[in-house]
Amino acid sequence: MPAASTSPRPSEGGHPLRRHLRRAAGLDHNPLCRRTDRARSRLLLGAVLLAVLSVVAALVTAQVLLNDMRADARRTAEHRHRATATTLAAAVGTPGQSLGTAQARATWATAGGDRTGTVRVPSGTPEGAKVPLWVDDAGAPAGLPLRDDQMAVSAAGYGLIVLAGAGTLSAVLLVLRRGILDHRAAAAWDDDWNLVEPRWSGRTNRPGTGEN
Repeated sequence: MPAASTSPRPSEGGHPLRRHLRRAAGLDHNPLCRRTDRARSRLLLGAVLLAVLSVVAALVTAQVLLNDMRADARRTAEHRHRATATTLAAAVGTPGQSLGTAQARATWATAGGDRTGTVRVPSGTPEGAKVPLWVDDAGAPAGLPLRDDQMAVSAAGYGLIVLAGAGTLSAVLLVLRRGILDHRAAAAWDDDWNLVEPRWSGRTNRPGTGEN
């Protein structure tokens, strides 16, 4: 007598994703498959699609913002010029100033003549010190454009915000839809049980009960 095969039988439903695709499209003719089962498969596929779209939206947003920031940085760099300022007093720290920096009165030369104003200098800078300075076309102190790594971090942050927002909205919609499907499934189960339970329990065949 030949030995029975012990190799596992392939799953009748096939790959889970393929099974959900067939069920969502109405191609699963399993008599035990209910409308709510098909709706759950469509919900699952919708969740996957929303997740992919959220990631794509975040990446596109980050890339568009990065391109815009780079263009702005190039335009700004065309209007920045180097200058050397001479401090007129020792540096003084102020509340809210970045760590390691302070402010000091200084003078510097521009194409339109000498200018005097308050500039940012390292903490502890004495009077009469020479400090590098960036100025705009009018000769006023101006900051440098963001570095490429700073722009990349900023764009990535906005992309994460978009991803978090889209993910939260998608999760809320999916939870609400899942709740509706669960309610419908429970109602359908109650209806089916009301039809089957009397026959299963034999209540319909009890003599003298008046039940058919």
